[in-house]
Amino acid sequence: MKLVLLGAPGSGKGTQAARICEEFSIPHISTGAMLREQHLNNPEHNKELHERVAHGELVPDELINEMVSERIREADCKNGFLFDGYPRTNAQAVYLDSLCPVDAVVRLEVPMDLIMDRICGRRVCSECGENYHISALTAIGSEDTCPKCGGRITTRKDDNPDTVKRRLEVYAEQTQPLVGYYAAQGKLIEVAADGRPEDITREIFKLLRELT
Repeated sequence: MKLVLLGAPGSGKGTQAARICEEFSIPHISTGAMLREQHLNNPEHNKELHERVAHGELVPDELINEMVSERIREADCKNGFLFDGYPRTNAQAVYLDSLCPVDAVVRLEVPMDLIMDRICGRRVCSECGENYHISALTAIGSEDTCPKCGGRITTRKDDNPDTVKRRLEVYAEQTQPLVGYYAAQGKLIEVAADGRPEDITREIFKLLRELT
């Protein structure tokens, strides 16, 4: 299956993407992770790009499209893929259609106040990359240490209220129109994603299996 997972920052795309990919044996392609690995890990590399990301702005289409084009040519994409974080604009969606039209787009719907809490409370292990919410770490008395590997717990620079607010504004302005784009193609699947993750997963699996 060729899938896109659509949702605002903090809507739970990463969690659901991992489960979908395991269930359907397709690779999880996170353009955000690719961007950080290839272009953002070195703060001296492409300072203009770092500045855009720090202020919650979208990365230029040309850069993201090039990364996507190269990635889907790899052997593990032969039987499909799941994009998490791409496309983010209509222009990117049109470009993806020109490369390889997708089978379905799963949209995760979450209230904005819940998203703010999720992102601003998000913490990441500097060693293994595991994601946590500060409330979960506080509950086990492990605010500074990863309970999985013992690594140092950090906060991403763009997970602050001002940047999160701007990211949500950018999402509403530029990414929300994708809902209409894919709905017009009959490919949009909408799932309420403010409940328990396992319940959300079951609903996604049910709807995707109906397509096959």
